[in-house]
Amino acid sequence: MITGNRMVNKENLNMKKILIINNEKDAEDYGWIPTIKEAILNIGNFNFFVLHHKEINSEIIKKISPDFIYLTGRVTFDWDIEEITRDYQKELELIRETTIPTLGVCAGHQLIAIAYGASFGKMIEVEPGEKDIREEGFITLDIIKKDKLFKRLEKIITAYELHRDEVKSIPKEFELLASSKMCKIQAMKHKEKEIYSLQFHPEKYNEKYKDRKVILENFLNI
Repeated sequence: MITGNRMVNKENLNMKKILIINNEKDAEDYGWIPTIKEAILNIGNFNFFVLHHKEINSEIIKKISPDFIYLTGRVTFDWDIEEITRDYQKELELIRETTIPTLGVCAGHQLIAIAYGASFGKMIEVEPGEKDIREEGFITLDIIKKDKLFKRLEKIITAYELHRDEVKSIPKEFELLASSKMCKIQAMKHKEKEIYSLQFHPEKYNEKYKDRKVILENFLNI
């Protein structure tokens, strides 16, 4: 179902529109979306539209005509390539076909990689019955390549992580932008389109760690 953050009137008709694709398994689970909206509204006013990944189709995307697309992470950690290829086909097609500036975060980052033929899996394999090892909390990242997404930031930034899986290889259409000690592919960008993907959560920032707010501002200024 399409949802917005406010009623549309003459004042906000000129606001840019952000389509948030909800990547949670269940459509009723909004996961990171409240945090995403709050983070973006701290930057400026936008009209939000939310679609569950199973609701995606070309007609509804054309009707919304978004200025930006935001592919969310997933609060439910456990998924595999079988679930992705079975349940996320519409989103994978959207990722391959869109020319709209797009930001994929965490699960959204992994879906972008998969859409372009890359593989993903656990960062560290564990024995059966052992707890999965996750990269969690505020982690330092190295900016590998300068990009407008990291404008006004130092070469080393701090980002919030919450994941156990990682992208294992960079699609040939993409280039690596940032890495951490535990996870090499933390950020990448399509070489010809404005498609960015981040393993970390730019919507999760605070007064002490503001790097992610700058990243969101830079993306929304594309």
